[in-house]
Amino acid sequence: MKNIDLELIEKLAENMNEHSLNEISLEMGEQKLVLKKEKKTVEIVAAAAPQRAVSAAKPVEKAEKKEKVSEGVSGNVITSPMVGTFYRSPAPGAEVFVQEGQNINAGDPVCIIEAMKMMNEVSSQFSGKVVRILVEDGAVVQKGDKLFIIE
Repeated sequence: MKNIDLELIEKLAENMNEHSLNEISLEMGEQKLVLKKEKKTVEIVAAAAPQRAVSAAKPVEKAEKKEKVSEGVSGNVITSPMVGTFYRSPAPGAEVFVQEGQNINAGDPVCIIEAMKMMNEVSSQFSGKVVRILVEDGAVVQKGDKLFIIE
């Protein structure tokens, strides 16, 4: 596709996420570009396995100080540093980073956010007990979404 540049494709993909679209089609002359989101199934998870390698880069961290969250639970809140897909484990079928009720230390990895095929490890800035995991595995999260409550 010589006439359709990478920047345009990235903008279309961002619009798909922003507006919760499953498919976008673009035709320019005889060229046609179709972007589709795949439905989350067991097949998809298996296909994504080779891409789920954790980057050796410095872990991405984002957290908020104590905050009250629904149902009377309060504590330190770890939030998403970016838009992407939330994963509780480093690879499909692998053990999750943390469980509710588990004690963790500041700097421990708690999840991965996949953004543009890059796996970004999110680490806790807090030591304490994981009181609540607020996001389902495989869910799309926005920057600032609450992920965990640490007490």
